Amino acid sequence: MGATLDALHRLQTIEDALREVRRQIESKVRGVQAQKRRLARLEQEIAETDIQIRQAQSGADKLELDRKSHEAHIAKLRDALNQAKSNKEYAAVLTQLNIDKANALKLEDAVLAGLGKVDELKKRRQQLRESLETERARVAAAELETERESAGLKARLAQLEADREQAAEGIPPETLQAFERTCEHHDGEALAQVQRAHPKRSDYICGGCNMGLPLEIINALQSRDLVQQCPNCRRILYIDAPGGVSV
Repeated sequence: MGATLDALHRLQTIEDALREVRRQIESKVRGVQAQKRRLARLEQEIAETDIQIRQAQSGADKLELDRKSHEAHIAKLRDALNQAKSNKEYAAVLTQLNIDKANALKLEDAVLAGLGKVDELKKRRQQLRESLETERARVAAAELETERESAGLKARLAQLEADREQAAEGIPPETLQAFERTCEHHDGEALAQVQRAHPKRSDYICGGCNMGLPLEIINALQSRDLVQQCPNCRRILYIDAPGGVSV
């Protein structure tokens, strides 16, 4: 392998490290964002539960007013029952009294059910508030950890970017442009190793796209320090990777 391909390998190694560091930074940011979304959902649930509590309490209060109104009407019917002047009048008032008593009992049950729902919603709200406080503490801790770890990653990123500029200096401009275009097209993977398709035949393929390669490309790679690209995927081809390339 010639000096140009050696330099491209060095550049690819730095590019890989850059992508990994960027991935780690983005992953940590996404993790905190996900926790903040959970926090927002809890806050929304609490707000919705507050509305449900107010609605349930309003319903229970209305039922209680109806129940009190029935109680007042029942009291009037009792007075009317005591003042009835005939059996017929007495029987009519008694029938209405019994009907109103039954309705009053139903209203009392409805009031109790409504108040029970209010209590249940308040317990739910308390649980949500406790979860919210726990989640807030987690978010705060995650932000501190992310800030601490990101500082180290950003320092590493700055060093790698400086290394990349230095590594790119020795590469011809047209070759560097081809490398960068291929990086953009293949998610940072600009190089591909030539692979032998069959151990007993001189058939070669691109390690990036597995398409066959003409022998003139193989011969050029073996004899000259020239950049050769796969005719199909346009990755820059190499036969053997240099040893000891690291960042």
